[in-house]
Amino acid sequence: MKLSRIALAVALLPTLALATDADEPYQAPPLVVTRGTPLQQPAPASVRVIDRQAIEKSAASTLIEVLHGQAGVQVRDTLGDGNRASISLRGFGENAVNNTLVLVDGRRLNNPSLDGPDLNSVPLAAIERIEIIRGAGTVLYGDQAVGGVINIITRTPLSNEAYIETSQGSHDLEAYRGHLFRQLGAGFSAFVSGETRNSDNYRDHNNASYNNAFGRLRYDHADGWALYEYQSIDDELLYPGAQTIAERRADRKASTSAEWNDNNTQVHRFAVEQNLGSNWTGDFDYSFRDADGVGLISGSPFTDGTRVESFSPRLTAHWDSELGRSEWLIGHDHIASDYQASYAYYPGFSSDASQTLRDWYSQLSQPLGQNFGLTLGYRASEAEDRNKLSGQRHTDREGSTSIALQWQANQQTRLFIKREDVLRWANVNENASVEPGVTFLKPQTGESWESGLEWNDGVQRYQASLYRLDLDDELLYDPFANGGWGANINLDRTRRQGALVEADYQLSERLTLGGQYSFTDSEFRAGVNKGNEVPWVSRHSASAHLNYLVVSGLNAYLEAIYTGPRYLSSDDAHVLPREGGYTLFNAALKYEYQQFNAKLRVNNLTGKRYDSFATYVSWQAGNKGLYAAPEEDVQLSVGYRF
Repeated sequence: MKLSRIALAVALLPTLALATDADEPYQAPPLVVTRGTPLQQPAPASVRVIDRQAIEKSAASTLIEVLHGQAGVQVRDTLGDGNRASISLRGFGENAVNNTLVLVDGRRLNNPSLDGPDLNSVPLAAIERIEIIRGAGTVLYGDQAVGGVINIITRTPLSNEAYIETSQGSHDLEAYRGHLFRQLGAGFSAFVSGETRNSDNYRDHNNASYNNAFGRLRYDHADGWALYEYQSIDDELLYPGAQTIAERRADRKASTSAEWNDNNTQVHRFAVEQNLGSNWTGDFDYSFRDADGVGLISGSPFTDGTRVESFSPRLTAHWDSELGRSEWLIGHDHIASDYQASYAYYPGFSSDASQTLRDWYSQLSQPLGQNFGLTLGYRASEAEDRNKLSGQRHTDREGSTSIALQWQANQQTRLFIKREDVLRWANVNENASVEPGVTFLKPQTGESWESGLEWNDGVQRYQASLYRLDLDDELLYDPFANGGWGANINLDRTRRQGALVEADYQLSERLTLGGQYSFTDSEFRAGVNKGNEVPWVSRHSASAHLNYLVVSGLNAYLEAIYTGPRYLSSDDAHVLPREGGYTLFNAALKYEYQQFNAKLRVNNLTGKRYDSFATYVSWQAGNKGLYAAPEEDVQLSVGYRF
């Protein structure tokens, strides 16, 4: 508590004077507040920024293709088709979806349930850049920012433009997408985009139909801006189901599943930024998401509904002194979630619950002298849960602190060390399915340490970092709990620690090379599985990529992605040996001529046969449930810009 009091006292320091500008003060890196503002300089954390140019050169068609192979990122594709893939940062397996926070211009994509964020909801053509903040982010971002934060920042074109694109590919893929931006005059502008995508996918009974419409009306003026956004998503998907070893040997594409899901989502967002004098800026962000689903799972028809309403006001102050430029942030997050689920044949799994999160947070970035900076932060969190079926209520409170030191050794070299408390609340879906005798699950808490260095001279960039994350009462769904019916539980103590290195080097004006290696040690520290690795987390992963400008307008891209061996998902006791590792090769060509562009991308160039996901099933022959991944997957896209 002593550290908490110190951090709170400094972060909320009311006696700080907003001084006048000093002569050429040291410019400390600004606070990273990934609401709607992209990074201007690196934060005291391990950060990777993927800009628009890098996205274009990869000729990727999905966000998963862009993120796959990034340092510290492991992709968990539970169906093998990319439609329900999730991102793991810092070595999470079964519970990865709720331990990595995904934002779009600051709006949360994470759900108050066990469903992962919809990573397909933002077309790549609408993305300006992607910020990957690896490591704890509880103080600034709140719930679920345990392993890291991925913020997707969308484009705001500077001039009128229109774009249309069509894609054709393997497994009867057919997609059409486009966007239109217009300046309306008097500071107003409008942006609309749409996408429709249909595919049979690799496996039988895995047809997918996805439709996405988005609109934004924005007003810019001398002292800020305001906007309103609306999005509508219709996502229909047939689930292929897991295969036994014998079934996969007979036909890796076959399916005996009848499961399916149809989900409709509506999103409204209103945001404002206003300069309040020369030293203060005010921001307000409100969003409401309404999603309804219907389908068949485990032989039972079901319906579900999710409502998430949030508003987040904040104030930012900045001032200069003899020590340099300081920044102080204070904000509030209010997130109200409601979730209902009804299973016709399994009424015991039905749910009707709500959760309200109320957080106050503050962070101070203060120079300590030439090239040194200190960052202190504190967040006070409150969670109010209500189970409407049982009539029970529960309120809990936690406090989280952060402290970081950064040294800009020279113009090219930056070093940092950071310590932060982490927090994740059990969501409404988790609290609705617990073991007998448990009313509400405990919050997941812990401590994160990390340090790193970066060297960048504009031609070469090298980054390395070390981290350790200790958790208490980690939240996890255990399919073997509750007499084999499954339940959400609090684990005993767990630890993640590891290292990553990455590099980019521009050999010439035409050729750029890059690569990364990640080591992840993720294990149980107590309980019956003490000393065992967390399932479905690779200790070793690596990737390398090459960009080559063949001739003016024609760019070639090649990447190799290695995923090391790992234990089957849900196999906490290590009943079976690790699944073997594999290396995938992807290649792409992109050609631009005046307003035309064409992209050809081939994933899994060598036709490697592997399983994108595998789980331990104790009652099934061979004890494995396997999800075969596609072999060669080809996609050709042609676009025209007006």
